[in-house]
Amino acid sequence: MVLDVQNITKVFLGKKKTKIYANDDISFKINEGEIFGLMGHNGAGKTTLVNQIIGSTKPTSGNIFLKNENVQKSPTKARGICSVQSQSQLPLGFLTPAQAVSTMGKMRLANKEDVQKRMNYLFDALDIGQWANTEGIQLSGGIKRLTAFCMSVISPGELVILDEPTNDVDPMRRRYLWDIIRQLTKDGTSVILVTHNVLEAEKAVDRLAILHKGKFLVEGTPSQIKSSVDNKMRLEVNLINENSLNNLPEWIINKNTVGNRLIMSLDSNSVPLSIEWASEQVRQNHILDYTLSPTTLEDVYVELTSGKGE
Repeated sequence: MVLDVQNITKVFLGKKKTKIYANDDISFKINEGEIFGLMGHNGAGKTTLVNQIIGSTKPTSGNIFLKNENVQKSPTKARGICSVQSQSQLPLGFLTPAQAVSTMGKMRLANKEDVQKRMNYLFDALDIGQWANTEGIQLSGGIKRLTAFCMSVISPGELVILDEPTNDVDPMRRRYLWDIIRQLTKDGTSVILVTHNVLEAEKAVDRLAILHKGKFLVEGTPSQIKSSVDNKMRLEVNLINENSLNNLPEWIINKNTVGNRLIMSLDSNSVPLSIEWASEQVRQNHILDYTLSPTTLEDVYVELTSGKGE
């Protein structure tokens, strides 16, 4: 076992000394070679939890163990076990990706030749070699993000923590990045993926937890979590405009609107009705098209967090 989080609670004092629970009695474990997803909206408590894992913030109560080392008692050792890519964009300034990554490798006490070989592999695998010697001020956000990723895995610890690693990264290089992460786990490294991208998490992680208002709402494999809304289907329609559908059928259990995209949940026994209804909406020019599919992790996330506030 790489990480053992035991009943962690972190309380901050708000106005008039009110207590704000950033994390509320959280417990979970991560095994070697596992990708664990930590998913939740902004302000759910993800970053606070990560800061406690790496020993930069002390919990109000509870314990965290990294490779059997108590993080509260040995924060320096804990940070030596972890490699972290933070959510904030990397301020490279005039440093080139090659300079930044090689410097981080040397700081991790890696052999100079091994650092060079590893850096060449990462740059080639991510297809960013053409920018290796370009100053940071001239780089796009995506290349900076990939540079930060390379810095975190140039000489990875036994636990790599990636906070929104694919922000600003183009779709093709996202695939390359996930290939590298999977290779890390094959070599025995464990990964925490911090994200609010539900679709990305569903494809990438072995297990995940949905964090909401400081608490774990659910934890398990993607299939286990999706089974919590078993026997439900997902109907997604693209609207002609935001007001083209005013009245929805009674068999719709819940809905979520994102721009002109309307996502609805329904019982599987309502599938014939849903196809008939959606086809009619296309004929009446209310929607452009529709898709019917099994429930996704996004649907579960919306159902679990809807009505619970931000």
